[in-house]
Amino acid sequence: MNTNSKVDGICLQMYSFMDGNHNDTRENLRMASEMGYDGVELFGMNLEVPAEEMKELLAQHHLTAVSMHLNADQILTYLPYAATLGMKFIGIAMQTMMNEEEVHAFAKRLNELGEACSREGIKLTYHNHTQEFGSYGDKRIIDILMDETNPEYVGFELDAGWCAAAGADPIAFVQEKSGRICLIHIKESSEAIGPQPFQDWGSFEKDEDGRPIFPPEVLAEMDRQKKINCAAGEGLVDWKALKKAADAQGCAAYIVEREYSYAGTRPECLKADIDRYRELLAD
Repeated sequence: MNTNSKVDGICLQMYSFMDGNHNDTRENLRMASEMGYDGVELFGMNLEVPAEEMKELLAQHHLTAVSMHLNADQILTYLPYAATLGMKFIGIAMQTMMNEEEVHAFAKRLNELGEACSREGIKLTYHNHTQEFGSYGDKRIIDILMDETNPEYVGFELDAGWCAAAGADPIAFVQEKSGRICLIHIKESSEAIGPQPFQDWGSFEKDEDGRPIFPPEVLAEMDRQKKINCAAGEGLVDWKALKKAADAQGCAAYIVEREYSYAGTRPECLKADIDRYRELLAD
């Protein structure tokens, strides 16, 4: 990994603002800066802001754009956007893999996309949820993806909270996979719920905008899983130990992601997060 890509401080995944009340990318960048975040990881909605304007906004707010989250089909389209912002990473947020054959096929696609990214000086990453810690046959999905991808082209963004929620030890995982973990998502999980099955999103009916219509039981389970995203420092992860292990193998950035407002407003939670994580991640 290119050590020049390391971002000092703590970054924020901009999806964290998405509680239904904070949909203005420009305002969210301002708030992230004022809270004290040092960088951001963008996601789909943010890319409505033209690349040159985004570059100016980031400079204005003294924020580094470390990465962006996309789906696999968007990676090649947004490579120029990432290059304009000087990003060193571009990430796939999630991939539904309903069987082992689909896992092997996706690993091949990661290699192809990663090679294309590398030609622009960008490293492709894949971000986990709990599902990737489940198994097809006698091997975990995450292990298949790591074993079958070229480390030169493909890295991984470990969501430590989802890893812990899956029942895995994120510290042991980083040590086992030394050199493959480019980025760490700082997320708290209060409960180990085990690896959840992938949902076949195509099986749900769609609304007039093409979005899936989830039945009540699916919505209830999604809500339950969000609510284990507890306050900073109150979850399952030993952050000092994880940072020590991740730093030792070359982690480039630590990125807060919040999916649930445990108290007050989402910006209040995000401000409390960075204040607490500055303590938890201090050397």
